[in-house]
Amino acid sequence: MQKFIAEVSHLIDKDALETSWQSDPTINPNFKVDFGIVDRRILITVESKVEDRWRSESFYNAFSSAVRRVDRTCNVRWL
Repeated sequence: MQKFIAEVSHLIDKDALETSWQSDPTINPNFKVDFGIVDRRILITVESKVEDRWRSESFYNAFSSAVRRVDRTCNVRWL
């Protein structure tokens, strides 16, 4: 299991984020991703169906793209 914490510059709707995430055909289906949103902080939990980890840089890029599909002006800061 991996955990990431992001802070976004604008409030993001969880349903919109999940829809955006699921619409990305490049997301590896071997990883199950859950989002927990409190204000502008997003706790991301990644569980793998295989014994592999999602490279942080690759995950950051995929997540940031999903956020920007919801709100083009939203910035992501990793904690």
